[in-house]
Amino acid sequence: MIDLCLSTKSYTIQLNDIDLNSCNNANYIFDILSFNIWTDYLEIPGFFDCSLSFNLKQNYSAVHSTYSIQLDRKLGPLWMPIPCITDDCSEQSLCTLMKSSCSSKKSCTTNCQLSSGSHTLEHIRIQLKSTLLEHEIFTNGQYRFKIKFYDHKKKSIGCFTGYLTLRKNDYLL
Repeated sequence: MIDLCLSTKSYTIQLNDIDLNSCNNANYIFDILSFNIWTDYLEIPGFFDCSLSFNLKQNYSAVHSTYSIQLDRKLGPLWMPIPCITDDCSEQSLCTLMKSSCSSKKSCTTNCQLSSGSHTLEHIRIQLKSTLLEHEIFTNGQYRFKIKFYDHKKKSIGCFTGYLTLRKNDYLL
């Protein structure tokens, strides 16, 4: 019942930096080329809308691959982990994500087989939770997120780190 009583919080979101080499590993098959957010506006509860471009070093089946999201809030000089704000921050299906957001149906088949070369996932819509704890945890400030990709054996195959700033919009609707 608490979920029904929550109002929407609106933020201006600014992507400050993307560190594509934060987990640089020569053995990774996913070479992250770029990450962008589609809008400078964010509502909680709501969706985070972004895009990701990557290069595959070889043909790859993403059927049993997963990805995880780690989110931290900057408090003074320290980065403090905060609770997951999506349905699940680990063990999310990379195949499902690709099916819903691949810009080229030719390169992203429905069976999640990817050819080597460049690929772009556009309008990746990550739903943000609306439960009380996750809803109230966000305030103005700096945030860091790390996204890691894993193969079917849970071995890391790619990752990147991003930094963003949230500013609460204090206007009435």
